[in-house]
Amino acid sequence: GEFERRLAADPDDHAARIDLAVALNAMGERAKATDALMEAIRRDKAWNEEAARKQLLKFFEAWGFDDPATLAGRRKLSTLLFR
Repeated sequence: GEFERRLAADPDDHAARIDLAVALNAMGERAKATDALMEAIRRDKAWNEEAARKQLLKFFEAWGFDDPATLAGRRKLSTLLFR
């Protein structure tokens, strides 16, 4: 709830969005965690030395490169970065 409140007050609070993604991942919500980070990347890719992208890559490594969440997330990331 805290992260959602922070984002409602400031949709560009990228730290809150990354914290939300970490919490979602801890709850097993991989797709939602990916989506939260993708939104941070979409809003400001370079914020804090690309912190959102780096966190997403950490998730991919932890989940395994053949995991369905990793495969779907990598496709989304590629589409976002190279469109």
